[in-house]
Amino acid sequence: MALILELPDLAATPDDEMQRLFPSFDGRWSQQTHQLLAQHGTALLSLNDNWAGTPQNWFCPVCGRHKPELVRLSAQNVLLCRLHRHHDHLRDCGEKTLRRGVPVLDDSAARAIQFSAVAACKTSAERFHERLVCEDCNTADGRAKALLKGVVHPDFSFSPSEIARFIVVTPNRPHEVDEAKARAIWDRVADDIGDRLAFMGHLAERVTAGRHVREGSNYRPNETLALLADLTKAQTEPSSSVYSFRYEFTARSTCDDAAGTSSKPKARRRLRLPTEADLATFNATHPADSQWWAGGPDWTCAGCDRTRFQMLRISNAGEWTAGAHRRAVQIAEDRPEALHFRHGWYGAGPTYRGEETAWICKDCRQIITDTKTAGTGLTDDCLTLEDLRAVLTDVRPHERPDYDRTAAALRAAESADHVDGVADLHEHRTRCAGPSRIDGRSCAAAASPKRTRAIGSCPRWTTITWTPRSIRLCSIGGWARRRPSRRPMTAIAGRRNARRPHQPPSTPLPA
Repeated sequence: MALILELPDLAATPDDEMQRLFPSFDGRWSQQTHQLLAQHGTALLSLNDNWAGTPQNWFCPVCGRHKPELVRLSAQNVLLCRLHRHHDHLRDCGEKTLRRGVPVLDDSAARAIQFSAVAACKTSAERFHERLVCEDCNTADGRAKALLKGVVHPDFSFSPSEIARFIVVTPNRPHEVDEAKARAIWDRVADDIGDRLAFMGHLAERVTAGRHVREGSNYRPNETLALLADLTKAQTEPSSSVYSFRYEFTARSTCDDAAGTSSKPKARRRLRLPTEADLATFNATHPADSQWWAGGPDWTCAGCDRTRFQMLRISNAGEWTAGAHRRAVQIAEDRPEALHFRHGWYGAGPTYRGEETAWICKDCRQIITDTKTAGTGLTDDCLTLEDLRAVLTDVRPHERPDYDRTAAALRAAESADHVDGVADLHEHRTRCAGPSRIDGRSCAAAASPKRTRAIGSCPRWTTITWTPRSIRLCSIGGWARRRPSRRPMTAIAGRRNARRPHQPPSTPLPA
């Protein structure tokens, strides 16, 4: 018996079809989400990937509330549907303790072995495993620690079972925190916390001495996903579509109308300026092969033009923070023969032949993340480097840059052509890297037989094939793909790059 797996174009799949296809999940498309929006009288929604990745009948293991009892309206009339992974911050504290005395070696292989001991020992401080909880239970942990500031260890976290003992639960409202019960819990576990941290100090001495190293990696490939990728590749669908399907599902399922909507004015806090010694200390925590040094010794952010020293700022936790992130800058394809090879007779939007690497700071990267989160169905490519520079409004040393959120949202909403171009570049690379024949057959012979007709007048392009996700021109040497739009055809009919079938090229096709 043959099983045919057809991956739908999620961006164009209606909500009711999403509900039918994915009954074990709960995105912005689900019937329950629509009912909750109507029940609370709003069209604005903030639903994260943790919520979308759980069933509609999920309930919080801490407070016991089901999803309809978890949602509530924000001050900006946004329905909040959010779950979070609650973890023990003692693990982070233990890792910092273990790394503190480890000398940074120049040899990358020796350094990997050296820090394998840190990875092996860092969980020894944990009191509980990470667990998915509702937003109110996760927030109650922080509120309880704020009430007990100066009493509890700053890296202490209440476990899920401990949170359940000091919260007062009400449907569709944040939890009340019983400070006396939270204090009693801390008093019971304080000695254990001190003992765990003392043990981490002892382990740190052993790690510094070169003990507890671990060879290899615990990475295990997803065999089921690899099997599906091979099957779709054998049927001429790019294997990358399987690997990216989870991300497409997240983009189709999540929504954050709450991003950037806070009505509270930002108060500039008193600025704490770093010294060169602070920068030197911060630099010493980054190995020579880390991204922090990838831009070169005199690197400045490609977005805001700040130096390493200028981007160093104090975090909400009171520690110095900065970072470097890789950003791909696409190179336009302008060679006529290459454009004909990749698109045949079909017009196309932006077409790229390669990418260059630029490095941006942590704060500029956060602008891209916030813009993507605030929109619907956006990706990390929603803002180009030029877009990022254009939306910046106020850049100061040792502070987060200010930017025009409205302008960023507009540029991101108009990024469909660019995003399609980047996706096409990656798929083009995948096609070029793979074999041009499948089981001894040409690409044209191996193509989907769903709707096919010959182009008799063209010796190079032999067959045009419609598939659910693309239109392919199959040839002896390879095949070109017309990129599927992320929007309905009615929405792109008037765009300057709208495709016109059977439009002859201005120059002859290459032989």
